[in-house]
Amino acid sequence: MSDTEVRDKIIIAEDSPPNRKILAHLLQKLGYDVLACEHGQDAWEKLEECKAEGVVAIISDIMMPTMDGIQLLKKVREHSDYKDMNVVLVTAVSEKDYIVQAKDLNVNGYILKPVTFQRVISKLQELFPAKTFPKLAA
Repeated sequence: MSDTEVRDKIIIAEDSPPNRKILAHLLQKLGYDVLACEHGQDAWEKLEECKAEGVVAIISDIMMPTMDGIQLLKKVREHSDYKDMNVVLVTAVSEKDYIVQAKDLNVNGYILKPVTFQRVISKLQELFPAKTFPKLAA
C-alpha cells in the first residue's frame, strides 16, 4: 500500500470514554484511521455515511446504551452491503450469554477486557494475516 492511498478505517463503538480513547490510540499507532463512536447506533450511522468505504472492521463493546454490540452485529449481518464486514466484540468474561448470541451471528472474534495492546494486535493479526504491523513498545 502506498502512502498516497487511503488508510484502512476501523469503526469503534465503545461507551466508556477511557476505553474508547485507549482503543483509538492503539489502532492509530497501528496505522488505522479510527471512527470512534459512543454506541452502536452511532457506529451504524458512521458506517452508512461512509458506505463502508475503506472500513475493514468494526470493534464494538457488547454492553452499551442505545444500541449494544449484539444489536450492531445483527444489523451489520442483515445488511447485504456489510454482511461480510469483520466485526470484533470487546467483552468481559462474565458476558457469556452475549458471546453465544454473537457466535450465532458469525462474529469474527473477541477482545477480552481489559483491552491491551497485545490483545488488539493479536486479534488484528488473526483478521488480517497478510498485513504487516509495526512493532511498538507495549
